[in-house]
Amino acid sequence: MNKSELTTLWSVLIVLLVTINPLCTKAQTHELSNSQYKVELSWNGVSSFRALADSASLFSQGDAWGNVQLKYRVNNEDWNRLFTNTTHISKVDDQTILYRDSIFDMPLSMKRYYTLKEDGLHLRVELANTGKREIELGDVALPVKWNLPGRGHANATPKEVFEKSFIQKQNISLNSSFLTFSKPSGEGPFYLMLTGENTPLEYFEYANETSNVYIHSGCSGPEKEGTWRLPHTTHKLAPAGKNGSIVEYQFLLTSVSEYEDLRESVYQNGLLDVRATPGYTVPQNLSATIALRLKGQIDSVVPEYPAQTEIKSLGEGPNGAWLYEINFERLGENLITVFYNNGERSVLEFFSTEPVETLIKKRSSFIVNNQQHKAPGKWWDGLYSVYDMKYGKLRGPEDSDGFDGWWGYVIACDDPILGKAPFVAAKNVVYPDSTEIASLEYYLENFVWGKLQRTNEEEPYPYGIYGVPNWHVSRDSALHAQIFPNDDKAMQIWRAYDYPHIIKLYYHMYEIAKEVPQLTNYLDANEYLERAFQTAVAYYKYPYEIWSWFDTYKWGIYNEQVILDVITELDKNGKNSDAEYLRKEWEKKAKYFIYDDEYPYRSEHSFDRTAFESSFALAKYAIENPMKPDDKLWYDKNKKVWYSHPKVTKEDAVRFMDRQHYAGLSVRGWLTPKYYLAGADCAGPDHTHEMSYMSMMGGWSILEYGLYFSDNTDWLELGYNSYLSSWALMNTGNEASDYGYWYPGKEKDGATGWAFMSAKSGDTWLLKHENRGVWHYDGEIDLGYGAAFHTARTVVVQDSVFGLHAYGGDLKQDKSSIQVIPGDGVRQQFSYIVDDCRYHLSLQQDGFAKESPVTISSKGKKLSFTLENRIPDASELSHNTLLKIRSDKNVPQKITVAGKSIPIRKASLGWEAELPVNSNHEEVIIQFK
Repeated sequence: MNKSELTTLWSVLIVLLVTINPLCTKAQTHELSNSQYKVELSWNGVSSFRALADSASLFSQGDAWGNVQLKYRVNNEDWNRLFTNTTHISKVDDQTILYRDSIFDMPLSMKRYYTLKEDGLHLRVELANTGKREIELGDVALPVKWNLPGRGHANATPKEVFEKSFIQKQNISLNSSFLTFSKPSGEGPFYLMLTGENTPLEYFEYANETSNVYIHSGCSGPEKEGTWRLPHTTHKLAPAGKNGSIVEYQFLLTSVSEYEDLRESVYQNGLLDVRATPGYTVPQNLSATIALRLKGQIDSVVPEYPAQTEIKSLGEGPNGAWLYEINFERLGENLITVFYNNGERSVLEFFSTEPVETLIKKRSSFIVNNQQHKAPGKWWDGLYSVYDMKYGKLRGPEDSDGFDGWWGYVIACDDPILGKAPFVAAKNVVYPDSTEIASLEYYLENFVWGKLQRTNEEEPYPYGIYGVPNWHVSRDSALHAQIFPNDDKAMQIWRAYDYPHIIKLYYHMYEIAKEVPQLTNYLDANEYLERAFQTAVAYYKYPYEIWSWFDTYKWGIYNEQVILDVITELDKNGKNSDAEYLRKEWEKKAKYFIYDDEYPYRSEHSFDRTAFESSFALAKYAIENPMKPDDKLWYDKNKKVWYSHPKVTKEDAVRFMDRQHYAGLSVRGWLTPKYYLAGADCAGPDHTHEMSYMSMMGGWSILEYGLYFSDNTDWLELGYNSYLSSWALMNTGNEASDYGYWYPGKEKDGATGWAFMSAKSGDTWLLKHENRGVWHYDGEIDLGYGAAFHTARTVVVQDSVFGLHAYGGDLKQDKSSIQVIPGDGVRQQFSYIVDDCRYHLSLQQDGFAKESPVTISSKGKKLSFTLENRIPDASELSHNTLLKIRSDKNVPQKITVAGKSIPIRKASLGWEAELPVNSNHEEVIIQFK
């Protein structure tokens, strides 16, 4: 009998078995339940799993969790699949169902035992060689298909999106691997899929709404292009009856009621619980500390590059975790392997970068010198566009790489482009550079004013900002019609997201013109502030007026929090009516988020990680600034209702802040010890778009929450992980590293990726194919980098896991004091949270001196530092710099600069003092009561 005839016979036998065996009918279902869970099983696996406290199931009918997929071979020949269409199902006891896959003389059998216990659903998979020859298992994969947002609903309701679906996050790290599932609302229960003993996960692929996680991937893994940091392995089964003829794998589906309990569940179920400070992206001027907690024995901690990595054991930490200090000499990716329990191992993934201050300065310089078009007479003159690291070139209208037509926005406007100038401007507030400031003013004069942005004299809609695909097309009706033939002819200035970028740019240019007026020439400080104000007015008016679908008051829009800074400066400059106008508009949105929408976490999508910068900023404002009740505050043209708020309280704002915090955590990694997931935003199930701009922008909200609104130091850890994470996207280095880990070459030193592809390879939503690593375009990430200037700070904290240590600083301690050298990249903010002391310092314009310590003594009641004058030619420009102090417990009693006492004034949130700066450095001492 030839091979074709044999295959046909097998097919006939399978059909006969399915026909005559009632136990394997696809209509058959089983149920298991106890006091905690309810489980439904179909003919091939689990189709429903939920905690009884939950109304939503993790899975849906048609799913088959536990239906392990196998590829095997004999004699090193072709790979075969194990047939699972003839599964025999039987009930072992009241809480155990057995699925058995084995027919006639197939050389391999599989048994799957589903057992429901009080702690969840246990799956034990037994694979056995039933023949006389050795079998090699090439793939052992567990498909995981779950109810992700929008699945099965063409027009899902907010309740279906936020309460009936789940965001998945994963840790594929050999042993101690796991998956977690949380609802976009941030409400529990939270589900986990945990691996058991001798069940390592080494690889994943996503397709058809299913994540296939691999115990062994030696067959399929190498076939996929791209790079992968873990081994693609196989496993050999000895002939039947011999040692090694059977192998078992174990999984547990379980749940916890609170987000904080996820980590405890990992630990209690025997997996390795890992934390890292300051994060898994580690600047070279800082050391990393990891905390390993395990119900078992840590055998060793081994670096990937021993000659370039120093690991020092610090002993046991406050919560019983084992602490290790790590210093990386080698830039780029660094694996740390933890061996434990006599044979198991798990992998931690770090990324070593240059110091953040170096990254900030390199990025700004690269944008100015490599990403600005200077093309007099062309419509794109002055444009900052995207840089292609793969081909080492600046893209633009004459070399678009296929970003044409509607896609032209990627190279000429919208979020990929409009975030670059505000980042450069923000950097030059902190570290002024005349060449970079001149570049910004060239951009404003030649590309923005009267082109991208309508002037104050253009009616209607002065100060409006043109959108997709670029201002040139949007201003030309004939060109516009070619791209948008069915457009309603509305002026293309309705995309609300475009406005805050330009507001932020004008605001930072105002700061530069105010602080270093000798470096600006295009406008003066008052003119820049006026442009910021008028652009903010346009932001609130035009999008909603022209196309009300763009719900400016209902969507969290990145960078809009800068409007609060504009309001403050308007008030300081006597423009109180202008400030009051913007304040009222801001409060409309704050009240909507707090009172009028149960799930205000959307944008152009039904659920969007973009919301969680604004949602926090709105809540923070409402807590710190009492708002008044109102009647018919504003009319919703879409829903045709008035919004009124007869009672407005601080307590409501606090409750909303907590809600939005946990909702934001649903799209942010924390438990996974990988630089591209820990602290990073990770909402996509295919894992092709991690570590985006929201890693840092949303991370700011988590860090601030931990600093000002919570005593849980976990949020400081997570917030700082978030702040550092996306710096790993930058392509920088030194001569030894050839100036870039991702794309070597000195000419690319300072370039950056847009986001991260953690899959082995895949297609991005940009329609570009990427292998694992950074996207080769920069795009939106400069929005995230722009958040560094209000996020960066050095934090000294007495932590429940790490003890006394510093985030973003190098800490040393002696008997009488603590000395911390700030290394956060900006050196303008400092927090001290130890015992009964909790205070926060911020400097405007100048900063803490580089490589000079902040010294804390007298049990936290005395703090001294060297103030660095940031103004160019500082010896000729004496000035005052503003120091802000915020504390609920500690009152500043005396401040001296160069030995002279300085007046302290009470502010709405803490205290302020004007520090006189008359030289390059000034010594400052603060005494607290």
